[in-house]
Parts: sequence; C-alpha cells; structure tokens
Amino acid sequence: MINRLIILGNGFDLSHKLKTKYSDFIENYYSGIKDSSWKDDLLEFVIPGYVFDNMNSLKEIMDHMSSSLGEFSIMHPEKNLHINRKPAILLRNHFFYEISRKIESNWVDIEIEYFNKLLNLLDQTSSNNIYDEIKKLNKEVDSIAEKFECYLFEHVKSQIGVKYNEKTAQLFEDKLIRDSESIEEFLKEFPESYAKTIRYDLLKVLKDNNNMTKFDETLILNFNYTNTAEELYSDKLKNYKTINIHGSLNDMENPINLGFGDEMHKRYSDIEEKNENEYLRLMKSFAYTNTDNYRELFNFIEDKVFQVHIMGHSCGISDRTLLNAIFENKNCKSIKVFYHNYDKKNSKSQNDNYSEVVRNVSRHFNQKTLMRNKIVNKSLSSELPQFKI
Repeated sequence: MINRLIILGNGFDLSHKLKTKYSDFIENYYSGIKDSSWKDDLLEFVIPGYVFDNMNSLKEIMDHMSSSLGEFSIMHPEKNLHINRKPAILLRNHFFYEISRKIESNWVDIEIEYFNKLLNLLDQTSSNNIYDEIKKLNKEVDSIAEKFECYLFEHVKSQIGVKYNEKTAQLFEDKLIRDSESIEEFLKEFPESYAKTIRYDLLKVLKDNNNMTKFDETLILNFNYTNTAEELYSDKLKNYKTINIHGSLNDMENPINLGFGDEMHKRYSDIEEKNENEYLRLMKSFAYTNTDNYRELFNFIEDKVFQVHIMGHSCGISDRTLLNAIFENKNCKSIKVFYHNYDKKNSKSQNDNYSEVVRNVSRHFNQKTLMRNKIVNKSLSSELPQFKI
C-alpha cells in the first residue's frame, strides 16, 4: 500500500567516516604534490627545486615558497594575477584555484560556486568573449570532475566494505507490523487526513496475514557517486532498487554528473534566453536525459503512495528541481528526516541538524501548507548513526 523512497546524500557517506567531501579531494590533491617539478592540467610550477613535505593545501605550498622567494606571482594563461612579481606558479584551471582558496577558509559547495561564476560571466555584458569564457569554465569543471572521480575510485571505494554499521543497517530493514498498536505508531508519521483513509485497509491486511511489513517496495535514490548503501546493506532490503541519479564511478553508461540543478532559480531563465547550449551543458537536468534514471524515478513516485526518508542529504538548492518534483508529488504523503547528532553543539548552538534540513526542505516547496503537513516531527524522526572507528 505504501512505498519508501530513501534519499541518500553525502552526509550518509560521511556518517561512515568516508572521505568523500570536495575538501578531502582537494587536500589529497595538494598532499600528492611532492616538489615543484609537478605539472598537470590544474597547475604547474615555474621554479624548480622546491620540496613540499607534509603539505595539504595550496596555502601551505605558497607560504613555503614565499619564505625564500618573498612575494611572487601566480599566473594563468590569460593574465598574471600579481603584476611585477616573480612568476612561480602557473594556473591551468582557474576555477580549481578559486575553490582551493575558499575551502582553506571555509566550507564551499562547488556546484553553487559554479553557478554563481556562470552568472557573473553572463553579467559581463561588455565582454565580447563571454561564450569562450563559459566554455573554458565548463572545461575546467569537467577536469575537476574527472580528477574527483579518480580520487573516489582510488582512495575511497576500497574503504566502503569495512564500514558496516549495525545501527545503520536497522534503518534499511523493513520492520514487521504485528499488531494494531504498531499500525497506529506508524500512522503517526502521516497526516491524519491520509491516515484515516488507510487505517482500515492496514488493519484488514494485518488480520488476513497476521503480520505485514511497512513498505511494499523501496527505491534508494542515491545522490552520491559511491554506492555505499547497496554495498553494505543490500541484505537488509527486500523488493528494492537503487538509482544512482548523479552517476556511478567508472560507469560509461551512467557517468558522474557534477553541475547545477535548480531550474527554479530566478536567474535560470536568463541563461536560457542567451540561446547558447554551452551555457546549459552542466545543468543536471540535461544529464538526467542520458539514462533511464529519471523516468524510472517518476514511474516509482507516480505508481503509488510513498514516504520519503532523507539520510545525509542537506536538500540544498543545487538539486531543487528534482527534489521539488518529489516532495510536491501528490503521492508523497510523508517526509522523514534522519538527522545528524553533533558530538557537541555547533557554532549556532545546535545539538543536531534536524531543523537545518527541514528549513532546506521547505525551500523546495511552492505550497508551504503541503510542506507542514508532510514533514514528520522530530519526536518521531530518528538519528542517522555514525560509524565508530
């Protein structure tokens, strides 16, 4: 009678102590630069002879070089960022340089940074080479995505198998309902208007079968490039399917998709009106058309009533178009957040991220009344367990 749609985000991998953040990737990249003979499609060094031991960021490398060089220049093919200084580093990917510097001082969402950069280029109306600039930006993002995929495959994928967590496994298990009291507990997670329509049917099924499971089918909608849930917990799942909506590692038929997915953004129409396909190339909706994933997702949510379980997805705006289609679908009756309990209060004096995720979820609703009816309150929600090393 009821299906389950599990939405997995990067927080799910992080709950398993997997280093899947962009900052992990960038730190790994710079720690791999051992001396100034380094050269690839992201950067190269102009001055040989420098050794970089135990350095994990561009800032550490630059500080080390400046201790003997003093002030020096960082160049990229189009321009010199510091005129009249000794050239030392040549940037081959300026977007990677920008996110490297931002990550050093704060957390950064690469997909939002990309979209903001795209808009900034579009707003340069006096420029005659906007197309070339955007094409260059897109190529830079392609290069970063390729290296990020290699990082995940070489440094993260092999770690998944040893991260099994029994408490997390219980979240995937479809619990049996053995009595009417269990039915009432379950129905508390749904609006009463819907609970009234299904209560009798659930009681009848229970009477005819003595026990029943909460859900008929489960769809795991995985926004990660890794496939952690299926690798670790498939034995706990019955009648399930996984859709890797943003692609999978080393999968030519479903390549990873690093881009932006908020067609509801007020500036999105500005991009469309430029009538240049290159400007839209890294919008996620177009990547969805390369596989059957999007169609299979909508077949699932249009088929019957479902409850959403959010595990580790922040529900940020970079996926707003897709999440809006799920949350406002008539068959979506309930949204349950599995929140992260902090070891100690964060800078906002919060013990967990439940309210933060709920606020983000609300941004995906055009009809706010629907949102308030669908979200399961915190007392009925659950913690997303953290893997203990």
